Amino acid sequence: MTALTHGELTDQTCQKMTLAKQYLDEHCPLDQGSHTQVTHYLVYYNHLMAFFADGSHCGLKQPKQFVALCGHRDDPTAILLKKKDELHIELSFNRRGDTGQIDIAHIDDIQMETQLSAVESNKEATQFKRLWISFLTGIEYSIVRDGQSKTYTAKDGSEYLL
Repeated sequence: MTALTHGELTDQTCQKMTLAKQYLDEHCPLDQGSHTQVTHYLVYYNHLMAFFADGSHCGLKQPKQFVALCGHRDDPTAILLKKKDELHIELSFNRRGDTGQIDIAHIDDIQMETQLSAVESNKEATQFKRLWISFLTGIEYSIVRDGQSKTYTAKDGSEYLL
């Protein structure tokens, strides 16, 4: 058992989660420590805070990368980060999920927006298609703006749509 989990994950799932958290360390680094060691995330005022097993905590090295959340600030169900290339990363939390019940931070999945592209539409306005992929399942899905969308709460409390 590693600091990554407080239970048993399959080797393949554990490896995928480790790689996903290392990806977070590279693209959305913390002020100190690693996402692999975080036990809890919460939003304090407009800042994402990461807590560690020893009680210490820190924020993101670049606080503006935290853009939105779903759920309560003390116990979010999802956190949305924005990389430098303007694409998003979503951390999904579920204490009862297959991975979330075992991951030390209760992360059930980490999804990465892989591209934003224009799609033809019968309407006058161009629609945009967001492509997402799950680090853990490898499942890819898309969301077309003005059709199906994801709704979050921006860090300032306003609505944040993707």
